Amino acid sequence: MPEPVLHPIFVDPKAPIKINVQIAEQIKLLIAMGDLQFGDALPTVTQLAKHLGVNHNTIATVYNDLIESGYLVAQRGKGTFVAHTQVVQNILTRKHFYNLLGQAFTAGAQVGLNASKFCAAAYAQAVRLSRVQKDSLKLVFVENLQHSADIYEAIQAEIELSLLFLPLEDLDASHPKTLIELLSADFIITTGKHLWEVTQVTAPEQEVMAIDVKPDPQLVIQISSLPRHAKILLVCQEEGWSKAMKQMLEQAGISHVSLQAVDLKYIQQNRQVLEQFDVVYASRLVEKYVRQYSLQPNRVMVFNVSIDRTNMLVLKARLAAIQ
Repeated sequence: MPEPVLHPIFVDPKAPIKINVQIAEQIKLLIAMGDLQFGDALPTVTQLAKHLGVNHNTIATVYNDLIESGYLVAQRGKGTFVAHTQVVQNILTRKHFYNLLGQAFTAGAQVGLNASKFCAAAYAQAVRLSRVQKDSLKLVFVENLQHSADIYEAIQAEIELSLLFLPLEDLDASHPKTLIELLSADFIITTGKHLWEVTQVTAPEQEVMAIDVKPDPQLVIQISSLPRHAKILLVCQEEGWSKAMKQMLEQAGISHVSLQAVDLKYIQQNRQVLEQFDVVYASRLVEKYVRQYSLQPNRVMVFNVSIDRTNMLVLKARLAAIQ
């Protein structure tokens, strides 16, 4: 049976943390850092109490609490040992976390923080951050799965807040988890095309905002620079969205080129069609497949989209107002 070792454990009566908590957390730290391993013996209550100069009952309470929480195990007549439990296995994964704390304390010491002051400062920061996280808005974006990637990325890049994506296709009784996520949202964003559908499944008190999606300005400039009568092919997962891409370009004033919209399945069955066009614009979802089918992949471009600037200004203002 391994002999107990008096590891470096210290107590500070002036610290803002109770002595029993100081001791318990240092034992957990020793386990996390590997200084105490499965089956290692801890000092007896008397030994550790004498070593630290504290009351025997304090050490007994610490050991009992750590036994109840799964860090230690007591064997009658033999002593107290590090337990072989899932709790101990879990704390071993926190070594990196404790290393980060060590680095933070080193930085704090350089500006005059001792252990007690560092502890108080760390607690204050933790309380503040946890409050911010607790009060943060739950934002949800709803759109067809196949159309969502570009729009989602554009919104999140602008608002710089956590944004949960929910597929429009899943907003029905067969997907209860999706509905629960939607109904627990503080603010819901969708596209103008789907505003009515989304409002039919949200609660009356929930705020739902629609945004308009437009071709990216750089994409419009690229197409505007093409010769008159240039042939452009628009490809998406479904023909309906390809036609929507065409409509967006026409609404942006593009009329000097020939636009044709098809779905990916059509391209898969008629790959030679790709060579009949000067430029092919594909949605981000299918772009890599279209490149594979083309004999001239350099002619295949991504149809990037952006959010209407007025819509984005309104969205940012609403989010700022309700936070």
